[in-house]
Amino acid sequence: MRRIWFFAIGAALAPAGLAQTVDASPEVVVVTGVGPDRTSDELIASTTVLDEEAIALRLSSGLGDTLEGLPGVSSTAFGPGASRPVIRGLGAERVQVLTNGLGVIDASAASPDHAVTGDPLGAERIEILRGPATLAYGGGASGGVVNVIDGLIVERAPSRDASMQAYAGYTTVDSGSMAAARATGSTGSLVGVVSLSLREAGDLKIPGLSESRRLLAAEAAEGEDHADEAVEPGVLSNSFVESNALSAGLTYLSDSAFLGAAIRLSGSRYGVVGGHAHEGEGDSNGRPFIDMEQARLDMRGGIDMARGPLRRLVGALSAVDYEHTEFEAPGLAGTVFTNSGYEARIEAEHGGAQGLEGSFGLQSLRRDFRALGDEAFVSPTVTRSVGAFVFETFDTGEWGLEGGLRLDRIDLENLAGATRGFDTVNASLGVHQHVTDRLFLGLTFSRTERAPTDVELFADGPHLATRQYEVGDASLVTETGLSMEASARWDAGPLRFDASLYQFDFANFIYLAPSGGSVDGLPVFEAAQDDAVFTGAEIEAGLDLGTAAGAAWKARLGVDVVRAKLDAGGDLPRIPPGSASLGIEAEAERLRAGLDLRWVAEQSKVAAYELPTDSYFTLGAQVSYNLTDDVQLILEGINLTDEEVRVHASPLKDLAPLGGRGFRFAILSRH
Repeated sequence: MRRIWFFAIGAALAPAGLAQTVDASPEVVVVTGVGPDRTSDELIASTTVLDEEAIALRLSSGLGDTLEGLPGVSSTAFGPGASRPVIRGLGAERVQVLTNGLGVIDASAASPDHAVTGDPLGAERIEILRGPATLAYGGGASGGVVNVIDGLIVERAPSRDASMQAYAGYTTVDSGSMAAARATGSTGSLVGVVSLSLREAGDLKIPGLSESRRLLAAEAAEGEDHADEAVEPGVLSNSFVESNALSAGLTYLSDSAFLGAAIRLSGSRYGVVGGHAHEGEGDSNGRPFIDMEQARLDMRGGIDMARGPLRRLVGALSAVDYEHTEFEAPGLAGTVFTNSGYEARIEAEHGGAQGLEGSFGLQSLRRDFRALGDEAFVSPTVTRSVGAFVFETFDTGEWGLEGGLRLDRIDLENLAGATRGFDTVNASLGVHQHVTDRLFLGLTFSRTERAPTDVELFADGPHLATRQYEVGDASLVTETGLSMEASARWDAGPLRFDASLYQFDFANFIYLAPSGGSVDGLPVFEAAQDDAVFTGAEIEAGLDLGTAAGAAWKARLGVDVVRAKLDAGGDLPRIPPGSASLGIEAEAERLRAGLDLRWVAEQSKVAAYELPTDSYFTLGAQVSYNLTDDVQLILEGINLTDEEVRVHASPLKDLAPLGGRGFRFAILSRH
């Protein structure tokens, strides 16, 4: 019955025309950046912007899975219920996930089985920012910043007094239904926004067995016998997902100012794939599940200055109450994770003579993270931080400079008695040159410092989601990274080309290393530090092929590679392998169709305790038809070759492949 309501919402309200299959539009202004308004083409470092239409095209089970496959982006892929983005091989706290420019304040960075609360379903916009501008949102975001913008607080008057967007879709691979709707109305100086999103999916269909052939061979070599286990081929057991979110925002607008508030209530219930319940416990499949709830209040306001050195002043505050419970059986709660706190920032933009523009600001955070129960692997910790940043740009039109500096103080108070404090300094400098109207070159240097997290410092317990006993180290020091990125963009006639080459050189890189011991049958992993180097490249190219058979044809190519190793010798775990993609698209008056072929290489450069991952090819296809100027139908074929896909960045790569062959039917409209 619920799925009928999903489609009723979509048919009655239904989001906009189908996005271009090129995911990032260089003409779109990057909201997440600091300093003057610029498009992604004008930023030195690689930047990806997904508008509402592009998000709908890519929609998958979670934030990480939705963004997976974009330049440099992979996913933790901890089953359909939990996925967090991994950028250039870096994840967890090295990738800042934001909602409307402020942290999500959940538990997703603490463990890969914890869902990130930044939800792409119903989002108005997602921006992925790398390079110098990331320091405005927190120190240590060496991988990048992912900002999910929900549009509940508006900063400019809408073009119409009333509008409505919606999405409704059905996926065959998991009998899944998704729906989202947003209504905006204005009267006088007030603008109100209401948003609703719903999702329900059953167990995922997969090609073959959930365990990889490499894991089965390794277990057989150790004498493990699975003959008596009830393993159902073609199904990823306990991979169901249910989620919902209801939000509303109200903004007061004047000619030069805005002030708004929004509240978002969200919840999800999903199975823990590869579950860790004891025999006979768990849900109906004998597996555990997580029940999550979050309440988030956002306030944001700004004023444009008519006189003086300042152009604009913007302030934002977010207060969050998060809780999730890991159930070992229906009605039998296990470990409870809570995270409550706030984050606030104020930013001032200034202009100046002869091309000098910039921003400076303050940011503050407090969060109280607690894990209570038999499987609480980290003791309660309160984290406080305060930071100040400045970011400046100078542009002559032909060449320019940009740079920033950020100072932070981070204090962690563990309720078991330990207290640590860190002072971090983050700095960046970049230069760019418009060599011709067609060619743009950029070069950036950054120095990042990241304080150890509460988990890295104070963990001491079984982390059954990753099948490890984790031990933190309260004596860890600040992780420091020096990075360089060179970029080139060519845009002339039918050809567009974008390439980036980067390297991160870390001192005291924090990671988990096996100790050789075990506790209650779980191998012990201890927080360790060593120097490490990440080297990689990203290439994107697009080519207009001209017109044939009444349609305009385009082709695109993407290549992505990253290599990470420790200076002392050995490879780091969960580093995505190289990949390449090739797509072709044809567009006529009302019809658009495209094919996408993606190849992901074998990952054989692995840590001593992890297994390699096989290479794979996937084939996807998408057809859209404009019923009217406001309504479109989409038919998408996913993994049409029914390939076994195992994401190497996932802790579950040998226990949970991605879905097999499936189709998505969706309707989008804007009224």
